[in-house]
Amino acid sequence: MNRCAGLFGVSVMAMVFATAAVAAPKGLSQAEAEQLVKGNTAEGTNKWKKNMLWYFGELRSRDQLGNKGKAKWHIDKKGLMCYQDKHMNKEACAAIIPRPDGGYDVPLEGQWKWNKVVPGNPHDL
Repeated sequence: MNRCAGLFGVSVMAMVFATAAVAAPKGLSQAEAEQLVKGNTAEGTNKWKKNMLWYFGELRSRDQLGNKGKAKWHIDKKGLMCYQDKHMNKEACAAIIPRPDGGYDVPLEGQWKWNKVVPGNPHDL
């Protein structure tokens, strides 16, 4: 009986992991990510829930208090958004994951949440 219980437990765990793998959100492809961000501005919040703007010419950002930042960025072949600012020893990369509400989650620096991406640099970053 213990052997059957053990096999049952292993089977259940395999199904849980398989379901989690299938249910994981899919990020944008390289072409989709570049089309979305290159030369455009994302509006949303950072991991501290501060309102943020990110312009993807040269990556420039500004938070709700007016603090500005610059970073190097690129989209890699897997479609990951990669960036590195002056405070980082190495670049960080993460998928751009579309949300059902039309926004995007980018799990960089804990979490960027983009509510929308607008054409160009309307906020003069």
